[in-house]
Amino acid sequence: MHGESQKSNWYLMASASIPTLFCINASYAQHAAVCIVSLLENNRALFFDLVVVSTEPLGAAEEKLRRSLRAYDNFTFRVLQLDASSSGMTLPTRAHYTIDNYTRIWISEFFPADVERVLYLDSDMVVVANIAQLWNADLGDAVVGAVTIPGSTRCAPYDIPERFGYFQSGVLLVNLKRWRREGIFDVLQDWIALHGEKIVDADQDVLNACLYDRRLRLPFVWNVITPFYFDYHPLGIPHSELLEVRRGACIIHFNGPSKPWHYLNRHPRRAEYWKYLHLTEWRDYAPPDKNLVNWGKRTFGSLVPKGARAFLKRVASSRR
Repeated sequence: MHGESQKSNWYLMASASIPTLFCINASYAQHAAVCIVSLLENNRALFFDLVVVSTEPLGAAEEKLRRSLRAYDNFTFRVLQLDASSSGMTLPTRAHYTIDNYTRIWISEFFPADVERVLYLDSDMVVVANIAQLWNADLGDAVVGAVTIPGSTRCAPYDIPERFGYFQSGVLLVNLKRWRREGIFDVLQDWIALHGEKIVDADQDVLNACLYDRRLRLPFVWNVITPFYFDYHPLGIPHSELLEVRRGACIIHFNGPSKPWHYLNRHPRRAEYWKYLHLTEWRDYAPPDKNLVNWGKRTFGSLVPKGARAFLKRVASSRR
């Protein structure tokens, strides 16, 4: 692993800053820039020690990411590269998951020994509020703080008692002091070695299986995932609470395969992504799926009855 510091005195400021981790690859540098800019823009009174980790060089995207942050002075910035293969672990990947999804389990390697807690953020999200209350949450004896996925059916496959729930790992408040003291990396590594075939959602499954009873439940507003805005599956919470979470969202997480940088994305808060994108060096980005056919789908698709859309989709599929 190697790293580079934007400012040589970053370590002198660690005690007064919020250590914040992002784990990406080069294809996600643009989205990390959006997330970081949204964090800095809405938290100008706070200071962040930003650490970006990748398992491969970011190349030209690293410099573009650095330039995207030049308008701010409330941060230090480091890019580190992790050789995940050195652990000897076999890390299962599926669909849109890569090895970089597991990088956060090495979290103790990315910060000095005196850092006692770290905020981890996925890059497919925007921070739209002050995060001081999140950062100052009382973790007590918990190893992590995370938001439950309401209505999740993922407890049973990992032998998690339903009362604990299954949490979303896109926002993690990590008790790094306890993580190190209790050898959590080794616990996770051992579970992967024994149960790797059970893994569907990369490190999220591993973290849940190992830390379900060592987790502080965080309010939904700190990780408002896509199902809060669409009827993908029953969330099991009152409609009034659902509306309250939408109104009070502090971190909007565009999880799932459709992202706001896709032309056909329908997320009602997608404009937030573009708002902060325009403050980065990727402001001229154009979705690769923006074409005449998709323009028609987006413009007129909602005018076609749902049943008719399903019929046309079946017809189109049968002719392929």
